[in-house]
Amino acid sequence: MSAATLVPPLPLTFETAPAALRTAPAVRASSRVGDGGPTLDRAITQAWEGLVAGRAVGCLVCGSQQGLKPRYGASGPAPVGGRCADCGSTLG
Repeated sequence: MSAATLVPPLPLTFETAPAALRTAPAVRASSRVGDGGPTLDRAITQAWEGLVAGRAVGCLVCGSQQGLKPRYGASGPAPVGGRCADCGSTLG
């Protein structure tokens, strides 16, 4: 059995963030949990609400402005998820 070491995470700043996060419109460099800024939960919820309404939304992975388009299944007229036309990532 190996011992686990807890190390506090390094702060994520605009300069150290991956390029996809720097270009995503929903991400602010100064955001910290609890300050009312963007969270992963809010970003996914907003994207899902747009997809359910049948709209293309910004991709959470590559930052493409209208890349995530609704994806429909055999279950009916409502979207079952979304797929990014630019990077191919899926939601749902």
